[in-house]
Amino acid sequence: MRTLPMSPLVVFLALAVGCGHDDIPVAPACGDPLQVSLPNCSAGPDLFSDEACTVLDDAITNRASAQEPRAPSGTAPPQGQSIPRATPFTFAWTAPVASRPRLRAPRAMTLADELRRWTTFIPEAEAHCEPFSGRAYELRFRVAGATVLRRQQSATSWTPDARDWGILVAGGGGRTVELTVYTALFNNGQIGVGAGPFTPMAARRFALQ
Repeated sequence: MRTLPMSPLVVFLALAVGCGHDDIPVAPACGDPLQVSLPNCSAGPDLFSDEACTVLDDAITNRASAQEPRAPSGTAPPQGQSIPRATPFTFAWTAPVASRPRLRAPRAMTLADELRRWTTFIPEAEAHCEPFSGRAYELRFRVAGATVLRRQQSATSWTPDARDWGILVAGGGGRTVELTVYTALFNNGQIGVGAGPFTPMAARRFALQ
């Protein structure tokens, strides 16, 4: 049987699938809304994207540090509070009190950047979102040591939608939930040295009743 050569288009598609803007691979968790909840950077005020999620995931895994002055401080819910499961709760926290590294001005887009922007395949509508700059957060909800859901964004409060609240209620209803908030400072899509991620020394505990 004669083997037909692959066309250039087929080769291009094989290489392109699974890569994000600026050639950053999109981690499976960041593309799965049942694992990580993300804002829509193309249709809202929060510009945090799935590409930034990939960078933050890697940084949390490899170099997260528990440092109270450089970590977020939770304000809602209070420690040990019971939350009614009937209505989505608004989680809130404050930015770190320690001084933050100085951000460099984002570099100008080059012709090569524009070419990658329009020829790289990215899930859903995230392809045109610019590299994220600013402070980002991850809320990690755990029950009995297992992660139920993670939320990543740049705002300092979050009210889950019906789907995300349903995941939290299903995983934590009637039990103690531990909430850990991470933060890192992005500059043009990357987290520099000394910019995090940082997290408090202890998780905040609450119950879904």
